Amino acid sequence: MKIWELHGMHLRGAIKTTPDGDADVEGLVLSEKAYLLAVRDFRPAELIDMVRQSGPEGAARALLLHYAKDDSFQANGGRGLVAQREISWMPVLKRTDELPHAEVAGRRL
Repeated sequence: MKIWELHGMHLRGAIKTTPDGDADVEGLVLSEKAYLLAVRDFRPAELIDMVRQSGPEGAARALLLHYAKDDSFQANGGRGLVAQREISWMPVLKRTDELPHAEVAGRRL
């Protein structure tokens, strides 16, 4: 069982697993590493509220901005989040170390 599945059980199914094995937080998709990074700074319920208030795209932008800040980037060992578009319409966030360096350089804010 993935950690977000446990969180989702306590939060009425608002977090579930995508067919690709990523975390789906009310339409915002995060890779496993991205989810683990995000829950270091935000409680799962806060992530859900962020998506419900701003939508998946707005929440993705807010998370990207949060992790682009120097203090946050340094506190997380130089790891941040990057946006990636998959085949689906949903934004997908991944941790910077999940993509080749050349891809990350162009996507970090």
